[in-house]
Amino acid sequence: MKKFLFPTLIAALAFSCGGENESVEANSGNILENFSYSIDTVVVDPGDEIINLSRGVRGSSLDETKTYFYLFDEATTQINKINLDELVLEEQIPFEKEGPNGIGANFIATSRYLPGEEFLFSSFQSTGIFNKQGQKVLDLTLKPEEFVVEGLGEDAQFNITNSIRLSPDRKIAYSLPNDFMEGTTQLAKIDLEAKSGKVLPIPALDIVGEYRILLQSDQSMSIYFEEISFQEIGGKFYISGATTNSIYRFEPGQDSLQLFEFDFSLVPNQKEIPIQRKVSSMEEFEAEMEKARTQIGFEKLLYDEQTKRFYRFGRIYEPKGDDPEAPSKAEVFLFAFDNNLNLIGETALPELDKTPSSPFFKDGKLWSYVNVEDELGFAVMDLKF
Repeated sequence: MKKFLFPTLIAALAFSCGGENESVEANSGNILENFSYSIDTVVVDPGDEIINLSRGVRGSSLDETKTYFYLFDEATTQINKINLDELVLEEQIPFEKEGPNGIGANFIATSRYLPGEEFLFSSFQSTGIFNKQGQKVLDLTLKPEEFVVEGLGEDAQFNITNSIRLSPDRKIAYSLPNDFMEGTTQLAKIDLEAKSGKVLPIPALDIVGEYRILLQSDQSMSIYFEEISFQEIGGKFYISGATTNSIYRFEPGQDSLQLFEFDFSLVPNQKEIPIQRKVSSMEEFEAEMEKARTQIGFEKLLYDEQTKRFYRFGRIYEPKGDDPEAPSKAEVFLFAFDNNLNLIGETALPELDKTPSSPFFKDGKLWSYVNVEDELGFAVMDLKF
């Protein structure tokens, strides 16, 4: 087993802040006022196998105990089961591309661990839940002609399983179907037995679509879009967008969503400078993308089970300048919330020039992906308050 320990980095930061929330009372004070951290880097031992990192860890998820890190390799259609306590590749779990138990031969949009060591795979062609033996145990492919979802746009029906989440009994599905051409995203609630559903409004996230850029010319078509995250944390669902600090929360089976909005003191609460959404040249496309990226952007929610706190990173990318191939650098910020999403702290992190990659909390420490000479590694951040 390989374990690399990098020099420890300590940062002490101080500032003042305030918070406001429409749904709950905001707390005064700032838990990040005397915030510091140290970082070590550890590397996973793959044994005699290879962990393919050509796409980073995009298709990864964790089990309930944060012991196992499941990384899907689309090239081989197998899942690498990695023991984070021992830092070893423990097993490689194969799946078929085609046939009755096939997970899909084309781009897999979602690969996610489910309790009981089952896995959800979703693509534009098919969606289903598979057991560890590679057998499909539940087909979740939602064909537009077989389902009636009231209020759903016609184009959005063709990616109705986007970011799909299920109720505990697997009878209700929630998803975020979107219209790539128009830049709209909707929240759909679908009764899988009745084959019917409806759209639940999420207007606070409409601004995400205002920063989607479409390049369409005779030669090519390109799309830039800001991410919307649909997460399940502690039995509740959370929806957030990179363009705004607003967050929706709701429980499986419910139709009412609770909206949380915040008044940050260090950064704008959302992107403010409008962009041109439809362009006809690559030069225009890159210029508008630069305009979007150099405004505030927010990452998905992180939850620390030990402290019962939520965290969220923010970043503002620096302009590329004359060298478009130069590595992206950003101002990085960290925001803290209590268990009910009251804002309780915010700080700048001047020692970082990018947000952690695919971060998650484990045993009270923040882990994030790093590539260490083509080996799977993690930067482990120990937070001090």
